[in-house]
Amino acid sequence: MRNYLLIIFAATLGFNSCSLSDSGEDPGDIKNDSLLTDILLSIGDNITFDYADIQLYDSSTHILYFRYKHPELDKLRQSSFVFYSDGDSVYKGQLWPGYLSSFPSGPYIHVAPLNYQNYALRIDYFKNNKPDLRNDPGIIQNLKKRELLHSGLIVALSPPEISGPLCRLSFTVTNMDKAALLILDPDKTGHKLFHYFTNGLYLMNLTDSTIINSVLESQTPVPWDGWLMDWLTQLNPGETKKYTVSYSFDKIIGKGNYEAFFEYPGLSYQVSILDLFQAKGRIWLGDITASRKITVN
Repeated sequence: MRNYLLIIFAATLGFNSCSLSDSGEDPGDIKNDSLLTDILLSIGDNITFDYADIQLYDSSTHILYFRYKHPELDKLRQSSFVFYSDGDSVYKGQLWPGYLSSFPSGPYIHVAPLNYQNYALRIDYFKNNKPDLRNDPGIIQNLKKRELLHSGLIVALSPPEISGPLCRLSFTVTNMDKAALLILDPDKTGHKLFHYFTNGLYLMNLTDSTIINSVLESQTPVPWDGWLMDWLTQLNPGETKKYTVSYSFDKIIGKGNYEAFFEYPGLSYQVSILDLFQAKGRIWLGDITASRKITVN
């Protein structure tokens, strides 16, 4: 399960073509060059990935999927990375090990451990005063013209029905992708198992910024890193599915203005590269935090 404070404030690979460089050049100094314009990502001083390494990019979760597994990603620790468009640096970020107690600033990739198996990297973002460039138009256009861009899911909340400490939340999940996706279905997992993968619903009081957590009962999968196809529902391109989940809080929700946050989850580290694409579609990995301002009368 995830740290809900990080979610609020963030709200928020192939050996045959992966090139290693020992030139010692600063990736941030790379300029337009006919030999370098296919580079999409560099990590540290000696790892680069170009478009030929990429299987797809999901713009809804900012996950970059590689064509092959990359064991070198399991060894990543503190370092920096750079994304490029046509040879020019677009944005830089940090690799952020999970054992650090501090928070990163701006774009970062969670490592040690990776949140996904070593064929995928998720680029997260911790809010600061700089714009979020993860879906930079230049990068998106280059991915699109190479047919590597996928739009993933969008999640929308209906107004939560709150009565005292109880809440009934309805939300919709829509497939914006050009291919069918297999999504985690709370009606199939059961709500306790579903909430192993998510913090569910929480409220922020807009007057004093206090956070009110929903009370969750969760169930750990057996084995803890296992998953079943029976948990997933096929969602075709353009299709929308609605779900309703009931929550309770440890106190009565008083009158006032709030922002409701809900984290819709997918699978993550459980899914191997061989299991990612099923006959019915791609397993959607990651999570999306949807929000909505509400008034409790």
